[in-house]
Amino acid sequence: MMTDAGLIADIAGGIATVTIRQPERKNALTKPMWAELSRMIADLGARDDLRCIVIRGGDGAGFGAGADIHEFVRERRGFNKARDYGLLHAEALQNIQSCMHPVIAAIDGVCVGASLVLAAACDFRIAADDARFMMPPMKLGATLGYPELQILLDVLGRATLMEVLFEGQMFDASRALQVGLVSQVVPLADFDTEIENVSLRIARGAPISQRMHKKMINRLTEGGTISSREFDEAYLAFDSDDFEEGYSAFLEKRKPVFQGR
Repeated sequence: MMTDAGLIADIAGGIATVTIRQPERKNALTKPMWAELSRMIADLGARDDLRCIVIRGGDGAGFGAGADIHEFVRERRGFNKARDYGLLHAEALQNIQSCMHPVIAAIDGVCVGASLVLAAACDFRIAADDARFMMPPMKLGATLGYPELQILLDVLGRATLMEVLFEGQMFDASRALQVGLVSQVVPLADFDTEIENVSLRIARGAPISQRMHKKMINRLTEGGTISSREFDEAYLAFDSDDFEEGYSAFLEKRKPVFQGR
């Protein structure tokens, strides 16, 4: 399914692949694309038949060149427009983080600015060895909002975030791996195969386990007190059909078939 905003959602085998397509501008994201991405992730997140979501760039144009600078004057000049744009951006990022399914960012080529924040909002990131990263606000006289900064701070830590923001330098996939921005780097020739393999491994896991672990990790990351109800929720999986299937399959030396119940 392709939308007018330049996003494609393909679903196969419980895996949804969301592809960003604006190759003439290196897959930069326009305001309508942010709105559509937010809606698309919310819709996919509500589907119980899905197991995993992959976000990637299309047409060999890289993961993305950030927010489309061609619409900055029209959509972001001045406090009110900038704040409205920032709230839309934050909504899309929040939908990714709160989505019940694991979300992977598959990064090749350029990944800068808002596209880097988008990747950081995903649960983890896999990069091709041609990936290049940068945060350029200091070159534009622009600032990130608190939601974007919090996402980057959680992934990079304070010192690395300061370096990336204040220097505004391009860095490669090996540096991204070193600072923990990506979990692995693979040769570009093997990139699509590795993304498929990782997605399949996730999709074959028990949905109850995957979804509950994401929810629990989000709670721990956000801080605060875990309520007694939330504490006990962690053990409800042991009453599920998925647990019975997984346990039986292990004893019978066969592959489990999970239903997410």
